[in-house]
Amino acid sequence: MDHIHEFMPHGVCISWDVTLLILHVLSDIFIALAYFSIPIGIIYFVRKKDDITFKPVYYLFAGFITACGLTHLMGIVTLWFPLYYLEGVLKALTAIVSVATAVYLIPRLSDMVALPDLKELISLNKQLSDENSSRREAEAELQKSRSLLSESNKMLSTILDAIPVRVFWKDRQSAFIGGNRLFLQDAGMNSMEELSGKTDFDMPWKGGVADKFIEDDTSVMTSGEPLLKIEEFIVDAKGNEIWLNTNKVPLKNEQDEIIGVLGTYEDMTASKQAATELVQAKEEAEQANVAKSEFLANMSHELRTPLNGVIGTLNLLTETELNSRQSNLVTISRKSAETLLGLLNDILDLSRIESGKLELHERNVDLNDLLTEVARAMASRADEKGLDLLCPAHYMPSMIVRVDRLRLKQILNNLIGNAIKFTDNGSVTLDVVTLSVSANVKTIRFSVSDTGIGISDVEQKKLFQRFSQVDASPTRQRGGSGLGLSICSHLVEMMGGQIGVNSTAGLGSTFWFELKLESSRRERVSHSDTGLLAELHLLILSQTPWYQRYFEDVMTNWHINYQITETFADLTQLLHQSSLESQRVIVLMDIEDFVSPEGESFVQQNRTLCEFLLIADHGELSRSNKKVQQEQCLVLSKPMVQSELFNAMLGFVSGKTRSLLEQQVQSETQHEIIDARILLVEDNYINVVVAKGLIEMFGPTVDVAENGEIALALLRKRRYDLIFMDCQMPVMDGYQCSREIRADQSGQFDNQIPIIALTAHAMRGDKEKCLDAGMSDYLAKPVESESLYQAMCRWLSIETDFADNSNTALSFVDTKVTDMKNDSEVFDKSLFSHRLMGDESLMKQVVENFLADMPQQLADIEEAGREGEKDAIAKLAHKIKGASANMAAEEMSACAQQLEQAAKEGDQEKFHQLIEQLSQSFQRLITVLNNSF
Repeated sequence: MDHIHEFMPHGVCISWDVTLLILHVLSDIFIALAYFSIPIGIIYFVRKKDDITFKPVYYLFAGFITACGLTHLMGIVTLWFPLYYLEGVLKALTAIVSVATAVYLIPRLSDMVALPDLKELISLNKQLSDENSSRREAEAELQKSRSLLSESNKMLSTILDAIPVRVFWKDRQSAFIGGNRLFLQDAGMNSMEELSGKTDFDMPWKGGVADKFIEDDTSVMTSGEPLLKIEEFIVDAKGNEIWLNTNKVPLKNEQDEIIGVLGTYEDMTASKQAATELVQAKEEAEQANVAKSEFLANMSHELRTPLNGVIGTLNLLTETELNSRQSNLVTISRKSAETLLGLLNDILDLSRIESGKLELHERNVDLNDLLTEVARAMASRADEKGLDLLCPAHYMPSMIVRVDRLRLKQILNNLIGNAIKFTDNGSVTLDVVTLSVSANVKTIRFSVSDTGIGISDVEQKKLFQRFSQVDASPTRQRGGSGLGLSICSHLVEMMGGQIGVNSTAGLGSTFWFELKLESSRRERVSHSDTGLLAELHLLILSQTPWYQRYFEDVMTNWHINYQITETFADLTQLLHQSSLESQRVIVLMDIEDFVSPEGESFVQQNRTLCEFLLIADHGELSRSNKKVQQEQCLVLSKPMVQSELFNAMLGFVSGKTRSLLEQQVQSETQHEIIDARILLVEDNYINVVVAKGLIEMFGPTVDVAENGEIALALLRKRRYDLIFMDCQMPVMDGYQCSREIRADQSGQFDNQIPIIALTAHAMRGDKEKCLDAGMSDYLAKPVESESLYQAMCRWLSIETDFADNSNTALSFVDTKVTDMKNDSEVFDKSLFSHRLMGDESLMKQVVENFLADMPQQLADIEEAGREGEKDAIAKLAHKIKGASANMAAEEMSACAQQLEQAAKEGDQEKFHQLIEQLSQSFQRLITVLNNSF
């Protein structure tokens, strides 16, 4: 213990008591153990955490703690073994580790400070736990989705395999990814795996179509736009030739990126073959239709030729002396022939409609004038059955509409004719009602009503079908082809309208149709000037409700005082009213009532108190003429015509009732004798007899040529005033003959002579063909005597002024129309009056119509002039020439004739000048007409 002082301070512990010594020893042991446990935990932690941050710190720190623990152990050892040098080494080692730890740790303190605190670490740990939980759930959902996707893919595969459409899809390199069962069959494969990765060049249809298919794929993937309904052709694995209707659309992923193309196609081989067969069938049908049209054209000519002979011969027979039996047989034969002609016309119309060659020609039409024509055409048929026909059955103001006059008239004639056919007693009436007006377009309903047998609901359903009849039994009482209503239905539809029927069996029928028509306002002066009729008081005797309705409506609109009664007793009582003593009383009644015993008694007692206006069937007019003249009555023939009734009222005001009656009787039977030489070019003997006989009835001398060559020879020898030209003849037909005449510049022929086509050709375009050949006018066989007479008057009245001097006729074109300053040359009032039998009111009405219509015609011809349409100019000038000639407007007619000729010759400078002169001539005519009326 001598060196105890060298071991200080630990050596001092030897002098401690046992308790204190044990306490130091135990404490150092436990401290050392604690120190040793810390680095063991640190090393274990670091070894388990490969991604731990600042790993060297942990190792240094573990070494430092271990060294500290060793130091405490050395403190115990030194109590008995004073190894100070070893303790010093350990302490030095501890110092080195401590310094190294400080050197490494201090520069990294900022990074270590930036580490999350414990709370954040706990939060991050919780988030990580939640994410792990979500990931497990997502994996479960993913597994579930994969299961559903697998089921969906299986279902989709089943659906794709079941649909009758080929489906395939490709990647960006146009390599197949998949396809349905039908596509695999076409490709000659059994599974998707076999198809995958192949291109169209590996398919049975490779050939020249693979390039086209891949080009289409590229186009779809590049543009992003689908290709639809591509018609393609392939040969499948079995060698079948297939026509495809293919659709290709871009195939996209979830990011809307195009990753390929999806395609479908249908096998349209059967429909393609059907289409080819349909085209072939259509061509055959068109050929058959052409053959049918040619057949109908030829049959039209062949049928009309004998019909012309039959009807013409019967017309000639009616002009000869016949006993009653012969006259009856002739009448029956003529009606049968006319019925056959009507049937032929219906068949031709139906053929035009079926072939789409029926065209509408719209122009301005006065509905009043049109309805008057229809009423007159249907009058005799209504008379035969003792029916009252009212067309229209009410007051109708002047109404100008733009419509195809011929086709509207055809519809009305057909509907009214049917109504008369199926009505045995009572009346047939036509009502015209304006349903709506929009701008200048009117919706007009035409309704034809009858008191006939009516039609059941079942029969109404088949009315407008072709060849359909209400009674088709062999014992039916009323005939007909069953075409009329079908044609009417087609015509109404072509005009943009609709047609229908309202009927009850046994209670009559109403056939109606509606049209939307452009209209223009124009009131006739005579009908609007109601002050002229204010002095009249009209007493009407009528037992029929439809006539009562008609007179109520008309007289109310004309503001004429009137009263209606049904018996002579009431009529007598009304006539003797004191209020009528100072008024001019007109009694209107049916002629049958007038000639009855009761009527004769009434006339004898009251003839000084009133004047009489009678209405009669057309056939009764001539039979009662003597008695009517004795009583100085004015008679109007049925059906009632509004303008004629108005003129009759004016006749009473002006005191011209007798002259009106004389004109009425004379106008039906008398024609002016025509002094002219006419050439008839016709090869059919029967037609020659008929046409020659009809023409000679009116006075002209007729020469006959059997063909065009003979006609040209006769024209070189003799001068004619007019030519009636057949079209179809041997050697030289009428078209070639007309061209020869018009083209002549040698003076052999009068190349301005009127040429009127007299032909059985009546199909669409036949008239235009005649006019294009140089003919002046067109009459379709069979031709009525009145049509021939009007045609001769129309053309001879124009040409007669120039026929006396051929040089004047040729040089007149160069004469300036403006040199005509004399009013009589502008308008020949005496000639105009002669044509209208001196009827002032009728003359005013015609003048009013002419002045209303002509501005539009002049506007049309000016428009055609600006466009240089010489054919249109020629046709319009031809129309104006005829209209002004009928007006006795000689200057304007002559100017229009020159314009027509200039247009045909294509002389633009001249026809532009003449269009202006024609307008100036019309202005002079307006001035003269205003001074004359």
